[in-house]
Amino acid sequence: MRRITMADVAARAGVSKATVSHVINETRFVEEATKNRVRKAIDALGYRPNVAARSLTTQRTRIIGLIISDVTNTFFGELTRGIEDALFANGYSLMLCNTNEVLEREEYYIDILLRQGVDGIIAAAASQDWDALNEAAKLNIPIVMLDRTFENADSPYVGVNNSHGAYLGTRHLIERGYREIGILSGFQRLSTMRDRLAGFEQALAEAELPLRADWRIDSPLTIEDGKRAMQQLMGQAKRPGAVFISNNLLSLGALMGLREMELVCPNDIAIVGFDDHPWAQVSDPPLTVVRQPTYAIGETAAQKVLQALNDGDGEVSSALFDCQLVMRQSC
Repeated sequence: MRRITMADVAARAGVSKATVSHVINETRFVEEATKNRVRKAIDALGYRPNVAARSLTTQRTRIIGLIISDVTNTFFGELTRGIEDALFANGYSLMLCNTNEVLEREEYYIDILLRQGVDGIIAAAASQDWDALNEAAKLNIPIVMLDRTFENADSPYVGVNNSHGAYLGTRHLIERGYREIGILSGFQRLSTMRDRLAGFEQALAEAELPLRADWRIDSPLTIEDGKRAMQQLMGQAKRPGAVFISNNLLSLGALMGLREMELVCPNDIAIVGFDDHPWAQVSDPPLTVVRQPTYAIGETAAQKVLQALNDGDGEVSSALFDCQLVMRQSC
């Protein structure tokens, strides 16, 4: 079957190809009656504009690139939903890239996004040095940092007050009477994990409680590593009575680790985790957590990148959300 062209639309609507192009790309004023004829012709013929050709005219692809670290993590799934909903409502599409926390993948995907001519990038980046994303900045492509940020980064950031969230969770354990508290602290090369460790330490310091080095377990952010970290913590001769866990996958793995050791939460150890997800409500026991407004974070990140595109040289501010302590039965 022959592909329907812009010339076919123009012939059916009784206008020039240039007029059809102006209607599709919104590059010049066209009278409403003419617009309607062109749109009816497009619908009747089933014409689909060529995105590559359209981008040559408008200098935009109406595609935003999203770089995240783990598509299997429900936290990033909810972030992505918020981003996609906001972009879709404004006529933009999303190109998703998953890095698995690997810097080389991040660099590869940034190169792909630049080659595809995306209009902007939203990134929960794996890198520390920011070099790869600096290439996008040199091309004046708007960048919004999501969930994680870096020192001296000029791009706007959308996330939560991680330090205060961890402080709330740790303070709750202290107020429940726990005095020997450990932490599964995740990857310290990530700003989120560093900030959560800082909030944990602040709560302990205010209560004049010690932070034992052997009760702080760093690890990658996976379920399996959460299981290993909890078993390492609980396999010590002197165990803590409670633990703050800095990431939802680590929390899930920690519960699995306790079960394998035939230990029970909260009798053997109380838990407060960071991030709330449906499984946290039905775990045994239901998990006390620090909740992030995940969908709103994603939605706001999309709005920020669109603002940068529409405002040109206007400055786009960062957005920092508060966390909420959700009390259940794990402590």
